[in-house]
Amino acid sequence: MSFTLSENIDHTLTLHRPGQDDVADVRLRRSFPWTKANELVSVRDEKGKEQALIERLSDLPAAQRAIVDRWLAANSFIPIILRVESVNVDFGYQQWGVQSDRGPLRFRVQEREDIRFLPDGRFSIKDVEGNVYAMPRLEELDPQSRRAVEALL
Repeated sequence: MSFTLSENIDHTLTLHRPGQDDVADVRLRRSFPWTKANELVSVRDEKGKEQALIERLSDLPAAQRAIVDRWLAANSFIPIILRVESVNVDFGYQQWGVQSDRGPLRFRVQEREDIRFLPDGRFSIKDVEGNVYAMPRLEELDPQSRRAVEALL
């Protein structure tokens, strides 16, 4: 690895590369958050331009891995849907009420295409504000949740 990351007092990250200027306030983005969450993590500057790439988190030294893991945990917002309380269709939108690993949530989904079936059987759902939610396989949901979701698929 030809770079290091340091965590600042304000919980931002700085990228350090030999022979180059440091890049303050970098962000980490998983290239494949659903299928390869621990591979191909992009280090981007404040304008979104990639400055470095972490091929595999497992290759990082322990201290660097801890920094990356802390930052991703604090800054990745992908709630996991545990139970679907309701899905109502109004004026072309689906209004979802769910219980998630982060508590109760309400969000709107505009298009049927915003509910994506993933290769491993899980689903990703994108709301009208661009937030993404993870939902387990249908067989892992309780019967009420399964009925609410199956009507949309």
